[in-house]
Order: sequence, then C-alpha cells, then structure tokens
Amino acid sequence: MTGRAIRSCRRLVLLCLCLLLPAAWGNDGRHYMVSGWTMDDGLPHNMVHVIAQDRDGFIWAGTWEGVVRFNGRHFTVFDRQNTPGAELSGVFSILPEDDGGVLFGTAADGVFRYHRGRWQPLGVEEEAHHLPVSGMLRDRDGALWIASAKRLLRMDGDGYLHDAGAAAGLPAARVTALVADGEGGLLVATEAGGVARLRDGQANAWGVDWLGTELVRALARDGEGGWLAGGDDGVRWRHADGRVEHFRPGQRVDAVLRDRLGAIWMNFSSGQLVRRSNGDDERLQVPGTVGQALLEDREGLVWVGGTDGLHRVAEVAAVGFTQEDGLGSDYVRSVLQSGDGALWIGHAGGLNRWYRGEMQTIGLVPDGGRNPSVLSLDYRDGMLWAGTYDRGVLRLDMQGRVRERIRLGEHTEPMVRAVLADAGGGVWIGGAHGLVHYRDGRQESVLDSQGQPQSVVQALYRDVDGTLWIGTTGGMAALDGTGAIRRWAGGRDMPAQYVFDFLRDAAGDLWIASDRGLLRMRGDTFHVYDHRHGLPRDKLFRIIDDQRGNFWLSSNHGVFRVARGEFDQLDAGTRRLLAVHVVDRSDGMPGDQGNGASMPSGWRADNGALLFPTSAGLGLIDPRIAGHDDERVPPVVFESLAVDGIEQPLQAAGLRLGPGTRRLVVGYAALNFRAPNKLRYRYRLHGFDAGWVEAGARTEALYTNLPPGRYRLEVQAMTLPLDWARQEAVGSAVMALEVVPPLWKRPSSRLLGLLLLAGAVALGFWLHTASYRRNQRRLNREITARTEELSEKNRALEAADRERGSLMQRLEHQATHDELTGLPNRRAADRRLHQAVVNARSAATPLCVALADVDHFKHINDNHGHEVGDHVLQRIATVLCGGDAGMVFAARHGGEEFLLVLEGMGRTDALRRLHELHARVAGLQVAAPDGSPVPVTISIGAAHLQPGCDDARSLLVAADRQLYQAKRKGRNRVVG
Repeated sequence: MTGRAIRSCRRLVLLCLCLLLPAAWGNDGRHYMVSGWTMDDGLPHNMVHVIAQDRDGFIWAGTWEGVVRFNGRHFTVFDRQNTPGAELSGVFSILPEDDGGVLFGTAADGVFRYHRGRWQPLGVEEEAHHLPVSGMLRDRDGALWIASAKRLLRMDGDGYLHDAGAAAGLPAARVTALVADGEGGLLVATEAGGVARLRDGQANAWGVDWLGTELVRALARDGEGGWLAGGDDGVRWRHADGRVEHFRPGQRVDAVLRDRLGAIWMNFSSGQLVRRSNGDDERLQVPGTVGQALLEDREGLVWVGGTDGLHRVAEVAAVGFTQEDGLGSDYVRSVLQSGDGALWIGHAGGLNRWYRGEMQTIGLVPDGGRNPSVLSLDYRDGMLWAGTYDRGVLRLDMQGRVRERIRLGEHTEPMVRAVLADAGGGVWIGGAHGLVHYRDGRQESVLDSQGQPQSVVQALYRDVDGTLWIGTTGGMAALDGTGAIRRWAGGRDMPAQYVFDFLRDAAGDLWIASDRGLLRMRGDTFHVYDHRHGLPRDKLFRIIDDQRGNFWLSSNHGVFRVARGEFDQLDAGTRRLLAVHVVDRSDGMPGDQGNGASMPSGWRADNGALLFPTSAGLGLIDPRIAGHDDERVPPVVFESLAVDGIEQPLQAAGLRLGPGTRRLVVGYAALNFRAPNKLRYRYRLHGFDAGWVEAGARTEALYTNLPPGRYRLEVQAMTLPLDWARQEAVGSAVMALEVVPPLWKRPSSRLLGLLLLAGAVALGFWLHTASYRRNQRRLNREITARTEELSEKNRALEAADRERGSLMQRLEHQATHDELTGLPNRRAADRRLHQAVVNARSAATPLCVALADVDHFKHINDNHGHEVGDHVLQRIATVLCGGDAGMVFAARHGGEEFLLVLEGMGRTDALRRLHELHARVAGLQVAAPDGSPVPVTISIGAAHLQPGCDDARSLLVAADRQLYQAKRKGRNRVVG
C-alpha cells in the first residue's frame, strides 16, 4: 500500500491493554487505523477539499492542483498540465453519475465531465465556463444544480444556466449544504441561516422545529429515515420518530455522516475527526486539520481530507504497542500473562509489566545500569522466570523485584532462549549452552551443546504426559519421566532443521513450528505443510490455538490464521490448498517481522486476544474480527490502455486494433481499499492464451504481435487467502478486442479473390476446349504433319516438367524465407525457436533469444525512399547471417525487426556476440541516392532461458520488453 500508516489514537492502544481482563477493545469493541497519503505518495497537493466514489468504485479527491483517481495502490492525476481542455486547477465539488461519468466543480472555471477517458466542459454560455463551484446535485429530471458564490443555479439539459435559487426566493447567500430530500425536492442551507426546501420553483423553510435558524453547514441522512445536521452549534439528529438529539453544542461541525454500523462521524472546524458510538465520542488522530471532505465508501471505510492529504480510517483486527506507549524497546522478544492478569513483555531493552492500566519498567540489574535484553519468560506459582541475553536467568516476584539470579557461565553468560518452570520449584534453562535443569542452587546439564551451534536450545514444551519436548537449531529431542532422551536430527530423522515451538492438540497430534513449515507428528511419522500447501512462508515461530478452531502461526511476514480442520481435509485429498488469512501491517500490526527463537513468542490472553512480539512492537490481534472481509468480492476494472506506447481511451464496446499493431498493454485494478496488498491477479486472453497467466500482485497485461482475430481479455482478482476454485469470491472483468487483418487478409477480399479465380478458371477451360476442337479438326486433315508437331510438343512438355520441378523448389524456399532479405521468415523462425527451446531444456544448455530493430527506419524510408530502406534491410540481413556469425540463427521477424537465436551460449558469450553484430551493423556504409551517407544502427533486446522464462512465448515477451528498454534509453544499444 502506498502511503504512510498512522495508528489510531494511543489512548485506544492503551485501552486495549487495559481491558485485557474484561475482554473489551474500545467503547464499542472496535479498533480503527488511520492511513494517509500526501504529495510524497502521489497527490498533486496536500489540501484535499472533497472526496467521492464513482460507479466503478474509484476514489476521487479534489485538490488545489487538480483531481486524483485512486485505486488503492497508486494515484492518477488529472490537472491542467496533463489534461488538455480541462481547467482543473482547483476542485471543490465532485459528483459521480449513474452512467459512470463524474462531474467536477472547479474554483473558477465551471464544471467538467469525465467519462471513459474523455473530458468536456459543461454549459453553452460563456458564463458557465467561469463559475466558482462549491456544490452540485442532479435532480430527478436530470437537471444539474450548481452552488456558485451566493447563487444557486440550475443547468438544463441543453446546457443553459438559470438563476433558479433567486427565482424561488432563496436569499443571496453562499450555499453551505445541498442535498436531495428524497421526494423530488432539494434541501438548501445557506449562510443566511436555516434550511429551505426547494420544490416546484418555490423555496420554503424546512426543519424549523428542530433546526431553527441556526447556520447549517452539513446535511446527511441517517439511513433510517432521519436527518443529521451539522453547523455552528454542533450536531442535531432528528430521528424518524421525531426525537431530536443535540450533541457537541457550541462547536462548529463542517461535515457529518452516519456509517453503516450506526456510528456518527464528524469533522470539526478545529481540525478534529470524531467518531460517536453508543453515546461516547472518540477522537481519531489525523495529521493536520481536517476539512469538509468526509465519505464512507462501499467497503465501510471512512475517508477524510484536510491540510495534510487524504486519509482512510479502517476498522482493523490488530493494534500495535510500541515505545510511544511506554515499552522500553520496539524489538519485542517474548510475552506472557501471569496469573494475576499482568502482562509481561520481554524486549531488547529489558522487561516491562503492564498491570491495571499502568506500565512499569522492571529494573533487572542492582546498580541501575543498562537492563539486559530479555529473550524468554515463564510463570509458575507466583514467580516469573526471565532468560536474558547476557545476564543468565532471573527469578522475579509479581511486583517485578529480582529475587534470584542464576549464573550459567564462569566468565561469559550464554543467551537463554527458553525457560520452563516445573512443579518442584526448579526451572529448565535452554540456550547456546544446551539444556540445564536448576533447582535449589544446583545445576544439572541435560543436553550439552559442546560449542556446536546445531545444539542451541530455543524451545521447551511440557506435554500432557509429562514429556519435555526440546526444540533446537539442529532438530529436536524428547525427555521422558525416566530421564531417557530421544533425539531427532534435523534433516535426517525429521524434515526440519530449526524447531521453534510445539503444541499438542485435543486429537493427540503434536504440531511443530519449524524452518520447513508446520509439522504434524503422529507416532513416528511427520507430515509437512509448507508453501506447496498454501502457507505464505515456510519459517514459522509460534503456534497458538485460539479455541475457535483455528491455528495462529507467527512468521517473518505477518501472522497466519488457518482453520485446524483444513489440515485434515488436505490429508484426505478433499482440499488442494490451505485457506490462509494473513494479519500484517495493513491490519494494524506494528510490523510484519515476527520474532522467534525465543519463548514464548506469542500468547493467548485470558480474554482471547492474541499477542505476538515483532521487531516493531507488540501486536495485539482480536481473532473475532480478523478476516471478516475475506469473502468480499473485489470489483475489477480496466484502468488504462496503451497501443504501441500510446495511451488510448477505454471504450465500452471493446477495443479495435488496426493492422500492424505490435504492442498492447492493458492496466487493471481490483478496487479493494482495505487491504490492496492482499490482492492477487490472473488474466487470460481467450483465443490466444492456452491457460491463465498468474500475475501475482502485478496489474498489467502485455501482449505483442497478436495475429488478426477476435479475442476476450478476462482479468480475475481475489483477496488472500488465494483459492481460484472459490469462484464466488473472485472478481472479474472482461474486455472484448479485435485485431483487424490487413485488407488482403479480410474475408471480403478473400471472397472476391476466389470469385476472380473461379472466373479465370472457367474462362481458361472454355478457351482450352475451343482450341482443342480446332486442333482436332486440323488433325483430321494433317495427320502426318501433326505427328512431328506432337513430337516437338512432347519434348517441350519434358522441358516444362523439368521447369516445374525447379519452380516447386523455388516455391518451397519462398514459403520459408523472406523475399527481400533471403532470411528465414517468421513461420520458419517460430519452428526453429521452439526446437531451440526444446533442445536447450533437454540438454540443459544455455539459450539466448534476441529481437533487433532498425533504429529510425521510418526516417530512412521517408527521407531516402523505400529502395534505400530495402537496401538497408538487405545489408543488415547480410551481417546477421554472415559466414562468421557463428551459432547465430537470424530471421526476419516482421517489418524492420529481426529475430536472433543463439544456442549453446551463456549470457556473457551471447551478449558479446550480440555486441559484435551490433557493431558490424553500425559500421555499414550505405549511401543515399544523392551520395550522402545513411547512418544505420540497430537496437537489440535479449532474453535468456531461465526459470519463469522457459518457453518460446515468454522468451519473446522478455526480449521485446528489453528491446523496449533499449529504445527508451536512446536506441543504438544492446540490452539484456
């Protein structure tokens, strides 16, 4: 997601921790995150006046420097510089229309309409093009109402303006609010005070019984038949049953709305954004000063504009707890909740205790010096055990006082990555030293690392039968009640090398978090679940059962939620991939990178909240709402279209490409503003692609040299977790396109040719039979003379047969070779390229494919004539297929473009050979008819056989992309 993430108010985060015991998150159980975008992220100006969402789902924002369209990932700017004919220097009003068009009211240049890539000014009179516009509304009759300065104007269907406000009796005052009343009339608030209802050409006072004559600056429906009015005396809410609520009296409210959850959002002139729910007000921290721009989109997200850009307020499943909230360090290593409800947080700066709304920094050294990093924690029987980086193990009471320090080394202390207290008052201590059991001042070594890094202990887990499971950097071990130890060496006895966590489930399976995915151990058998089964990453640090049927797995790329039953479905063959929901920064986490090799690296609190240490703070997840938007189908739209590098407007009827079109680029987007980083795409050009092209997060489809025909480009999008078989959760869009064939390839031309050919055959047959009859008559008269003549004809036929054989050989050559250059043509080149790919892949030899294009060839033709241009192509062909060209196969690919196939050459040799050919072409001496030299250079783009680029089509696409880069960099070069 472009833009900077800004967490909602710190008070909310503290409240979340404060309420870990009573299981509440905020005054109505919801948490919000504010994300913002400024000029640094693509806005043309930081001051956002108005926000709207069009029919397709794009977010539009008006600024002092034009208007922007936002697809969730990047902005498209429309301003005076890039939009000819549209004076968009200041946009104060945006009105989406039912047909997909959008109207924009400007500061001094009237109204402009945008529809499918085309802009037009509205109004036929000169005055219409110089109006300051602060508001707009379409009525049921299609007329456009325009709030302009101190007038309310009406523009009819023919584009003429009428001062309808004055005619209806409205005061000459600036319009502050303009909305439809739902009954065919308009509600108009002005700076003169009060609200008037305009209907049938008459203006009458409206809402006097609950609004009086107060200045109203915002009017909005409440979704239940009532009205909200914001103004200089706060907000008044008139319910459908006639009840009136008045809150925030004496404060100026510039914008107000009620969202789909029933909360009321208010923008205050003081620059605050306030959310009111269940009678309680909550201020959200938005940078700068908010203005009148306030919108709830179709996903339920709230958008706010102000002096510091565009802001999105989204309900999130997680919140972050960092140094700004009182932590000693953002690099959190371990977390747990003790029996008294206190939260203990170990981090790089030491240890914090959160208890009853207060944060306490725990002093771990007697002299008040620098606290050591706390890597591991455990609690039992009123005592807290803390394993440190370089101070051994500390035993603390519930007030955080250090009662005992356990030293593990005589000179240096090893890192303690895992501690586990037992029932007898002892503690198991794991780390770089191996595993030690401590009780009553005595230490017993159970596993000795002997200085070997593969024996570092980083996880301890007490099983239900008393077995102690030990996770190390070289596999795992189990210590039973008799003291016997069984080991599993990593990579030999078990699939993983690093073991980070264990969990025994109710079914009796032992789950293991490792560097090779999630392992399930049944008896002595391991089942592996990794990226091949749908997990985003293989390295997992922590396993938590949320008691709702889900496993939560921490990683370096967010926290993964997987339903426990899906693993059984996977094993049974009824499911192909796991449906993994990822909770990351876009959901409110302070960071994506989780911390492992410490214990515990995650915790389930008494109220069900999940806590995960990260490198950027402590993340708190509410599992009740995580992933509740996964089933939303993201609408897919086509956003841009470029043909041979030239932007084209999108057409409702589809796209028609002329003969010779070489490059088509289609931009698309799925409009999911809550988590655009979790969108994945695939596309398919029906009639060309054999299957779907997996695009990942890319939002562009590229095709080159499409043959003539009719096609359908289909783009599909889905929000993670990815499972294309769930078509009910897949959004799609289809674009029809046609590549028009050349005149001589069109069906009508071919039909005419067939008719002419049939006529010629018929005429020839008739002439032939007439001649035959005449010859027969002569034969009857001159049998002797004709015998000799027939002999001569037989000899001529023999010669003709020899000539026909020669002709067939020439025709066979012409079918596979270009007439002008003598090089193999595209058909022969395609066969050769496919065979070269097959040979290279089967023999595991390198292969390079290059496209060479004559620089400024059109300039050569236009200035020196086509004969010179043909001569240039012939000379270049001579160079490319010269006897010393080595293992380079050259063919004419079309126009001034040549295909080069270099078999058996690695990247270095291939590029060297291409540079040699490039230099030889540059050294050609070609003269124009007037004797002047004609400079000849070529640009070459090269692609090499490699994973992801291992077939003929992908090699050609990659080479064409490199050729395009060569041209962009100035031509006359080799890129690859």
